[in-house]
Amino acid sequence: MMKQGLLVVGALGLLLHSGAAFGQNYEKMAKQIVNTSAGVKPGDDVIITGGQHTLPLMEAIAVEVARAGGQPNMMLNTDKVGRAINMETPESAIQASKSNNRLLLADVLITLPAYEDARVATAGMSPERRAKFGQVAAASGINKQLDASKLRGVFVSYPSKTFAAAQKLDYASYEQMMWNGIGADYTAIAQQADRLKQVLATGRKMHITSPLGTDLMVELGGRPVFTDDGIVSATDQQEKLIYNRTAALPGGRIYGSWAETSATGKLVVGNDYLPDGQALNGLKADVKNGQFTNISADAGAEAFQKLLAPSGPSALQVSNFSIGLNPVMKAQEQKAYSPTTAAGMVYVRAGNNNLLGGKNESTTAYSFPIANATVEVDGKVIVRNGQLVGPAAATIVPSSKKPAK
Repeated sequence: MMKQGLLVVGALGLLLHSGAAFGQNYEKMAKQIVNTSAGVKPGDDVIITGGQHTLPLMEAIAVEVARAGGQPNMMLNTDKVGRAINMETPESAIQASKSNNRLLLADVLITLPAYEDARVATAGMSPERRAKFGQVAAASGINKQLDASKLRGVFVSYPSKTFAAAQKLDYASYEQMMWNGIGADYTAIAQQADRLKQVLATGRKMHITSPLGTDLMVELGGRPVFTDDGIVSATDQQEKLIYNRTAALPGGRIYGSWAETSATGKLVVGNDYLPDGQALNGLKADVKNGQFTNISADAGAEAFQKLLAPSGPSALQVSNFSIGLNPVMKAQEQKAYSPTTAAGMVYVRAGNNNLLGGKNESTTAYSFPIANATVEVDGKVIVRNGQLVGPAAATIVPSSKKPAK
């Protein structure tokens, strides 16, 4: 999964052995997604969403759903349609998506990226208009409805040439890493996640530091801890919270919220991008009682504050964390490419956390990559200089075996 920047609450991006040609073996990949990750059963109503560029894999997934006895329903988007919805819908007509009503009745949602270039789909959108979409989604109560539903979901990342070009990534290497990440040994990742979850679920205080100057102390407060090991198991399917019924490919992440007003210290971020592609470099902020103050940056500070201002102070409340577990995924800090699932990659997020068992109901959330972070829980180091250690450490390599849980 790639870095998540601004999140509009209610957007439903929940939500293999690989080689050079594995990315084209859509049938093999579809078997893993449908049978192992999503666990599709006869009679399951399965919605498959994605963009035009993902159609070959969407089609393969739909065929495999039918072979498993499920009922596939495909929903296709394009960059042009997405931009029209985001930019040309009259403001008076912006409302919560009625397609959510259909979604809440389904058994399984398999989501691929809707846009090949998400920046184009939202370029030029005003902060106020962006906030309006978030506000109507939040007012619809979609988050509570998702928790109360039977839906389980799998989000599948898909290599994009446009994204790679924008980030100045070598496409061939980036594409291979994505397929290799999807094909990691998820049995080992699941075991690793379980060990780390025990530490976080019983921990009281978390301390996050980095060479650039991040120094945050937070209280975990007994909140739920979520693991993404690429599989929605039979046990997961019975969980009450939607994020416990959700997996991603590439997977490998553990995350949760903390007491909203507990964070104190300083947040310093290196290279990053705002949703419209504008650079946000050298962001610095003091954190007091969970709230950002004294925000500055080498580039993009004003645009960043304008982006979150319409959502009010709660959008600048430090609310949750994420730690990557997948050793195949690699960050490239200088190019501002920071996959959330990269092993040892730490994210701090501000804004909405109510799907994580938190109390911040902001209409947006923004994630900050903390490169080369060190994370301690009650004095026990679990990440040191961007490397998993202690109970979080494990040797994981790509595997041809289908993961079992």
